[in-house]
Amino acid sequence: MNLRQLEVFQAVMQTGNMSAAARLISITPSAVSKTIAHAELQLGYPLFSRTRHALVPTPEAQALFAASSQIHRQLDELRHTAQNLRQPEDGLVRLAALPSLTHELLPSLLEQHAQRSPRVQVEVRTLHQDQMAQALLTRAVDFALGFYAHPHPQVHSEMLVSGPLFIAVTRDIWLRAVRVNRSEPITFLANTPMIPLLGDDPMRPYMAEIARTLGVHTELPIQVQTSRLALELVKRGMGWTVIDFLTASNLDPATMTAVPLRDLPPIPLFAYHATQRPPDRHAARMLELLPGLLHHAMGPPRAQAAPGVSP
Repeated sequence: MNLRQLEVFQAVMQTGNMSAAARLISITPSAVSKTIAHAELQLGYPLFSRTRHALVPTPEAQALFAASSQIHRQLDELRHTAQNLRQPEDGLVRLAALPSLTHELLPSLLEQHAQRSPRVQVEVRTLHQDQMAQALLTRAVDFALGFYAHPHPQVHSEMLVSGPLFIAVTRDIWLRAVRVNRSEPITFLANTPMIPLLGDDPMRPYMAEIARTLGVHTELPIQVQTSRLALELVKRGMGWTVIDFLTASNLDPATMTAVPLRDLPPIPLFAYHATQRPPDRHAARMLELLPGLLHHAMGPPRAQAAPGVSP
């Protein structure tokens, strides 16, 4: 089975019929049919049982599909890498960031970069931590931003800054907490729903530790994948969550309060790139803007709880 036959076979297995497979890989249905027939002739056994309404994979096709899926993924990665090597004459920067950073840090970074390098194109992707290694290694992005050092052995991590963690809660709930217990208002949150996180969000272990310390009795019966969505639920008065220092710096003090968690270690922000491919000059110029932006964001958040009532 050659590479073209493998591509067509995978498309048919994924879509379940010749027409959908043809649309997926941009060829005609007759070309799909001929390629499958030729593959079956070379292999010496049928890959599909043909009925009036469907193609039914044979046991041999199921075994081939399982064995060839990894090869197909590697070929797809190779294709993406080859495409990503092309760059416009005036330059292109491809970057990725966690959802929270995309909303809190990137708008300022992109604004400054556009003023400094107006002819350089920029592509921005929002990725989770476990998606960044593939994006970097296939050259889908030049660099990425995330919290904590990346564990992949072929990804280089460079710490940019570290900052405190905060509990985010509505101002109304926090004022109520202060009225109940001015000296330790954070204890009020033990009876306020915590909005739990799914997946590998870096806030998860900290939230678990805080919940144990406070003796949290209530969790919101909704679990979300990102701290960004958790914060949106907090703004609706549905509970509290833990946020990073960049997110805290952008909270509206009229409606929200950021409670510093001084007993927890600071959270580090890193820039990542593929070890064998450092950022080119255009990406490096963008990275040069980050220290100034981060320094500005490191001051106390406007919505930070008053010193006399913080934990």
